[in-house]
Amino acid sequence: MPEYLTEKNLGLIINELFPKNDFIHDKSVPNSKNKRLRPDYRSDERKLIIEFDGDSHYCKAQRIKTDVEKDRDYSSLGYRIFRIPYFVQITTQVLEEIFDEKIKFKQRYPNGFIDKKAVLPADFCELGVKLFLNDLNRFHYHSEEIIKSLKSKIEEKKDPELVVPLSFINKIV
Repeated sequence: MPEYLTEKNLGLIINELFPKNDFIHDKSVPNSKNKRLRPDYRSDERKLIIEFDGDSHYCKAQRIKTDVEKDRDYSSLGYRIFRIPYFVQITTQVLEEIFDEKIKFKQRYPNGFIDKKAVLPADFCELGVKLFLNDLNRFHYHSEEIIKSLKSKIEEKKDPELVVPLSFINKIV
């Protein structure tokens, strides 16, 4: 089974949890304003959209603005949108928040910036930094683990400025 979460691995996990698979992958939402925009996973039955936000969702201001626009559009159609950042893994707590029910799940990979190639917050655009700080609050049950991974990266790189923006080094260190 997959190690860390990616959009593809999210689909495998959804399929594993819901074998009847009422989730539609990468198809436009009927009656949405912009047919070119397609959510990662959508369940019309549950009125739920699950988006996996990779690092570009933190590094590109236009991408962040488009995500806000998409979320507004889908919400106006009655969907609840749940975004999972690339530094958060699927856990029992995350599943409970997504599906509003208890689903036992064995976490397969630690939360945080573990992968050697993970884009670090120091490389986020200003909107991405703001989004990251919001995500730390939203995923408060994993924030300690995420911050620990950043501290580990600071030790590894021996330069905090390569890991986190100066504007919030004091919140991490």
